[in-house]
Amino acid sequence: MRKPFTLIPKQTTPRGTLMLGALAVCLIAAFVAGACGDKTPKTSDANAAEVTTPSPETPGVPTTTEPAVTGPVSFEDAQTAFKDKRYDDALRLFTTYTTEQPDNVWGYYMLGLSAWKAGDRDRAVEALTLALGKDSTHVKSHLNLSRVLIERGQAEQALPHVEAALRIDSTSSEGFRLLGRVKDELGDPAGAIEQFKRALALDPCDAWAMNNLAFVYVNQSRFEEALGPLARATEIDSTVAQFHNNLGLALERTGRVVQAVDAYRAALAIDSTYQKASVNLARVEAVHQDSSVAPVDLGGLARSFVEQVKQR
Repeated sequence: MRKPFTLIPKQTTPRGTLMLGALAVCLIAAFVAGACGDKTPKTSDANAAEVTTPSPETPGVPTTTEPAVTGPVSFEDAQTAFKDKRYDDALRLFTTYTTEQPDNVWGYYMLGLSAWKAGDRDRAVEALTLALGKDSTHVKSHLNLSRVLIERGQAEQALPHVEAALRIDSTSSEGFRLLGRVKDELGDPAGAIEQFKRALALDPCDAWAMNNLAFVYVNQSRFEEALGPLARATEIDSTVAQFHNNLGLALERTGRVVQAVDAYRAALAIDSTYQKASVNLARVEAVHQDSSVAPVDLGGLARSFVEQVKQR
C-alpha cells in the first residue's frame, strides 16, 4: 500500500473552488489510483499492467478450479492465451509448460506474468524468482518482480532488483522509472523526481514517467508543475484514461474548473466504467468557475515540458 500523506492547501487557492480540508485529501486519493502504472506493452513485451485484486489462493496452486492442462504445451499457445488476456488459461498452460521445459527462463517469466495478471501476486513472485534462479541477468524478470513487490508493499525488497536491472542495462528508461517508484514508496520524493527525469532523458516519450512525475508533484502540492508533464502525457497517448483523470485533478486543484470538466469527460469517454473519473466529474460540475482564473494553454505547457526534458 502507498504510504499515507497529508495535503495542506495553499493559501492562494482561487475563490469559488471547493479545495480545502478533506476535499484536498480526497483529490489526492483519486490521483493515486492512476499514478503508478507502467507503459503500455508492445506486442512482443508482456509487461503486465497493474493488478488490483490479489488472489486468495496459496502460491503454487492454480487460481482457477479448471483441471490442469495435460499433454504437451507449446510456448506459442500459452503466450497466445496471455496476449488474448485469458490469464487463467495462460497460467495453467505456462504451469504445464515449465514442468515440461524446466530450463527455459522465459517459461518461468511468462508464468510469473500470467500469475500476476490472474491476481496471484505470491505465485508471481515465486515464478519470477525461479526465472532469476535460471538466469540472474534476466532484466525483464528483475523489473517485473520489482513491480509485483511494490504492489505488495515491499519496496525495500524491490530495490535490489531494480538496481540489478540497471547494472545490466544502464540505458533502460523503464528501470529508472521503476527506481523512481521505489524511491517514492520509500519516502524520498526528491530522489523519485530525479529518477523520473532520468527516465525521460533516456526516453522523452515515456508517458508513464511523466504521469508518475506529476504524481510526486501533486503529492507535494506542486499542482502547477504537474500540469506540464500530464499535458504532454495525454498528447503522447490520448487513450489512457488515468492520464486525463489526473490532468483533471491538477486542473481542478489550480482552479481551472471548466478545463477539469473536459479532462474528466475525456477519461470517461475512454472508459465509461472509470468510477473515480465519474465521481470527480460529478463533484466538479457542481463548482462555479472563478472568473478571475484564466484557462491554461495545455499545448503550450506540453511544449515547455518537452524543452525542459531536452535540456537534461
